[in-house]
Amino acid sequence: MALTTIERAAIAWECERMIHLYSMLNDAGDFQAMADMFTEDGVFARPSQGDVLIRGREAILAAYASRPPRFTRHMITTMVVTVEDADNARAHSYLSLHSGQPGEGLPRPAEPAYLIGDFKDRFVRYKDGWKFSERLGSLALKVGG
Repeated sequence: MALTTIERAAIAWECERMIHLYSMLNDAGDFQAMADMFTEDGVFARPSQGDVLIRGREAILAAYASRPPRFTRHMITTMVVTVEDADNARAHSYLSLHSGQPGEGLPRPAEPAYLIGDFKDRFVRYKDGWKFSERLGSLALKVGG
């Protein structure tokens, strides 16, 4: 049965929300919540290491938890979600990553270099809602530094 326009819009909205939430959780350092957004066998590649595939929710969590602390802001733009059917969708979005030193107080000095890249995502309707089955990042530009 074909999806209605409203059903397609609701799925697209949920996928967009997941992309933005993922970035906010990353900036907050809530790596457990980020990992929970993946299926058990989800696949992830950091934009800075697009050719290194991390497979499985636990491995994704371990990869994030092993990073040194930093202060970041991920800016997500130019997002297109394609709803394939009631249980599958994909998206392509651009990102700009700005970072600084961890510590107290705002505003903090930003690093002079920043990164521009993208994510190609696949989503599946899972037992407890929508999840990432794939989140593959790549870099296009490094500005400064």
